Amino acid sequence: MIEPKNLNPYNLELVDYKIVKLGENLPPQSSSMFEYLIGSNGIFVRAVRPGLEVIIPVELFTASIRGLEQIEPLVRLASGRIPQQILIQMWKESCIAALAETPLEITFHIHHEQGEWRLVIPDQTQSSGKCRAIEYRLDSSYINATVEVHSHNRMAAFFSGADDADEGGFRIFAVLGKVTESSAEIICRVGVYRQFWHIPADWIFELPSFIVDVTVGGEKNYFIDKFYSSSVAPSLLDDLIELPTTIGELPHV
Repeated sequence: MIEPKNLNPYNLELVDYKIVKLGENLPPQSSSMFEYLIGSNGIFVRAVRPGLEVIIPVELFTASIRGLEQIEPLVRLASGRIPQQILIQMWKESCIAALAETPLEITFHIHHEQGEWRLVIPDQTQSSGKCRAIEYRLDSSYINATVEVHSHNRMAAFFSGADDADEGGFRIFAVLGKVTESSAEIICRVGVYRQFWHIPADWIFELPSFIVDVTVGGEKNYFIDKFYSSSVAPSLLDDLIELPTTIGELPHV
């Protein structure tokens, strides 16, 4: 007789694969990184971390597969949306950076702590075209961030190839753009280990009226359906991350 797997948190698969049959509920999470769910309407990725649970589409089928359950995408924040005050504070700091003698980008970390959202501005390197936290210890704001935001100073809000390479963990990513103009821009996506799915910014933030959620061609429905993945490694960037030398200091990738 084959004994069922022990699903305790110390004996999880890194990546798991599950078929969701008709009439069944979603099976419990049993992977420490992410798992693929196959339903009648497509293939999805599910991942869970403190403060955040997501199910994002990888491939939506043009025809339903008989005998399988339909799966609905999900982005669930444990403490609800991030308050408007935090977004406004990030916008103000982004304006200060953009108005420097040499316009700078700036990065922010938002983490879930005691049922509330906390904003951290980490120690970082900054230039007109990039910014990056410099601390990657296990207790750092980078490791514990549920949401990571960076500005594009006076440029538009978009995800660049460098962003695709650099944003390799599991969290919500956002970019603030045109921060010195009367209507600033924001763009958001879910990232699950280099698998990305664009989502409306108001799923994540309480938006003030002067920050506009930008979409591809202005069509939010098309925007939400945009899934893509990246195999570009951070080591291909021109300024490499110096990794710690001890196991206890390894960064979250």
